[in-house]
Amino acid sequence: MVHVVFSTSARGSLRMALAGAGGAAAVGAIGGTGGPLGRLAAKREAARSKRETAEAPPLEGTPADVLCLPLALSVGDISEAEPGGRRKGVLAGLWAMGPFENEEFADKMLTEARRALEALDRRAGAGETVRVWQGPGADDACGLRFLAHRLRPLGFDKLRAERVPLPEFWPRPDGTAVRCDGWGEVEPRHWAALADPEPLAAPVLNALAQEWAALRAENAPLRAVVNGRLMSAAENFYDGFVLEVLRAQPEQFREAEAIGRLLGSLRTGVSDGFAAMRLEALVRKGLLEVVSGPQPGRPVYDRVLRKKGM
Repeated sequence: MVHVVFSTSARGSLRMALAGAGGAAAVGAIGGTGGPLGRLAAKREAARSKRETAEAPPLEGTPADVLCLPLALSVGDISEAEPGGRRKGVLAGLWAMGPFENEEFADKMLTEARRALEALDRRAGAGETVRVWQGPGADDACGLRFLAHRLRPLGFDKLRAERVPLPEFWPRPDGTAVRCDGWGEVEPRHWAALADPEPLAAPVLNALAQEWAALRAENAPLRAVVNGRLMSAAENFYDGFVLEVLRAQPEQFREAEAIGRLLGSLRTGVSDGFAAMRLEALVRKGLLEVVSGPQPGRPVYDRVLRKKGM
């Protein structure tokens, strides 16, 4: 079996889950005011985590079976048949760091995706089951459709594929409910309990592949999940939410804090890099001005902005 995820955070968590009880489990308490009671609580939490990991039902596979496609396909040009220069440009813009870090990050993500696709073609073609872990966000929705389109030449009738949708909520033994916005937020010890795969039959895979072909033909600046459906959208699709968050900010504010509030309101809608791009668009329009820029090595959105015409 091969496991497919669409973010590096999901990749890391799933690999730890597949490592099983033998994996490391550590908690560090640095500074703060917790004192001995805080350290005791941290130790108890670590013990509980290790116990739950050991008691969780096993997942099939090993960490090496996790294939990651961190392509952020909900944003930007998707006309390329294979992830190439255009996708690299999108990833570099989303990284929101300095130019060198942009190029380095984009190269790394593309290299990982290409290697994963090569392994996927080989192993799916050999008859291994492809399990796709799909969160509620647009990147995962795009990733699943891209994957179906990619696997079409192998013959859907010959493929063994399934997906595991992330539940909106799941109960905890203490009587509370948990909601995560993506698989990357799920702790390794919970993956097995949430693994409720559903088969992806040939007609379903064909429909998903056709949807991706239609989205590629439209090649809109953005794709969004609206009322449960993935569709093309304008680049400023989320700007109403952006402006609503900005109205609640003081005249002068830290951009990173505004982005945090926007991510909280949109939840699975956008990434921090995309939010930074939309705020930069407002700077270019003259609705915001830069008061102070970021320190060297910090993200471009680690700066102070002032409202100016809104």
